[in-house]
Amino acid sequence: MKRLLTPIFSFILLGTLPAFAEIPNHHIFHRIDKRAPLTKIEIVFLGAGTGVNPPSQIGLAKTVGKLIWETAKKQGHLDQLEALGTHLNITTSTEYQTISIYGLSENSGKAIEIVRDMIYNLAFTEYDLKYVKAQLSADYKDGIKSGTNIYTLMRNLALSQTLGVAKTRSLKTLNDLSLEDARQYADRLLKTDVVFFKVISDRDSTEIANALRPLTEERKRRGQAGGFVHSLNLPSTNAKVGPTAFIFENYSHIKNVFCRWMIPCGRTGEENYIPNMISDTLGGSPNRLLYKYFREELKLVYGTSSRYLSEQNARYIEIYADPQLHNSEELITKMADFIQNLPDDPRFWETLKEERETDDISFVHDRTPQQRLNRAVNRAIYKSPRRKGGSDAVTDDEVRAFLKKYFVPQNMIMIFLGPKDHITKILNTHLPKVDIRVHNVKELIE
Repeated sequence: MKRLLTPIFSFILLGTLPAFAEIPNHHIFHRIDKRAPLTKIEIVFLGAGTGVNPPSQIGLAKTVGKLIWETAKKQGHLDQLEALGTHLNITTSTEYQTISIYGLSENSGKAIEIVRDMIYNLAFTEYDLKYVKAQLSADYKDGIKSGTNIYTLMRNLALSQTLGVAKTRSLKTLNDLSLEDARQYADRLLKTDVVFFKVISDRDSTEIANALRPLTEERKRRGQAGGFVHSLNLPSTNAKVGPTAFIFENYSHIKNVFCRWMIPCGRTGEENYIPNMISDTLGGSPNRLLYKYFREELKLVYGTSSRYLSEQNARYIEIYADPQLHNSEELITKMADFIQNLPDDPRFWETLKEERETDDISFVHDRTPQQRLNRAVNRAIYKSPRRKGGSDAVTDDEVRAFLKKYFVPQNMIMIFLGPKDHITKILNTHLPKVDIRVHNVKELIE
């Protein structure tokens, strides 16, 4: 990607970037919120994150994020921020790494100066790395033991084996990371080609730009040569990946079978209107199809949901249901029929019509300043195509064609958490063509 030569400050006040725009260096996405004298600034290093870590360095970006936090604590920067009424947070995603501050608006300038000093005076030691590795290792194991992160890990394993999505956690690679690995990543992070800002504040954009000047001028002075460069050249995904079922043994005291169906539906950057409409129509609320059919009519589950998600270059619709053990056979077989028969299901088209009629009203009330800000940034990063009229311009024929293409048996990835012998028997009996893969939960982080 070519280097972007832009002024230090550029602004979006209340609008969004046009489709296919590239985010300029030091761009500020800004939303006014006058309800309180508070400012949240997210410093986004675009191109860093887990997506740049090779298989031999799984977990490096997250490790460095924690090292930065520990260094800030050790050097007193956290105490300085707390004295200003400001909270620090460091997060890691696939395409970027973020350092956030949230606190009193009047102290934003001083807080940015502290962050500047913090990130340009990093001094990782072997002791720091050993300590962070121990923390992350404990987090990985606790997530498996308690079940708090187990589905995220199961989903990642399933997507890695079917769509080529990179694994996000590994105890082996975590233990093998060296201090030099961490230092090299941190050096590239600070030189990232494009750093932009997401801001919600009661202050106007000019004040925010002035508050950010210590950081932007320091970056300009040091230059960015050798840093991370934003690129979405992620692995391609297959349109037909299944049917594949991943079975994980349940905890003995739980009497439910937790079921998820993932339907891959294209690549990141493609138009999102249709999968969003389908997911919202299926939904999880009492007036949506999954709830009305599987809970109210069939009485097979307690909870249902549908979400449209993306991970790296894979996007998919996820359906969830939680039948009790004695209902699991009927639920699993009926769900398979339900998914592949959606194009001709009159209940789906009735609910879609209701969704279209209520969408405009709910859209107005559901968007908080943070949601609107996230939406604008996501559009700018992923450059998803937009059509005039939005979802209103999508025809039923287009939705039906989408369903017929993707909602087919050979395009289903299933995840089950429950007694493996019971689930295997159900699949062998009713869905004999499914590729069944039984895994121990320990494999999720090995």
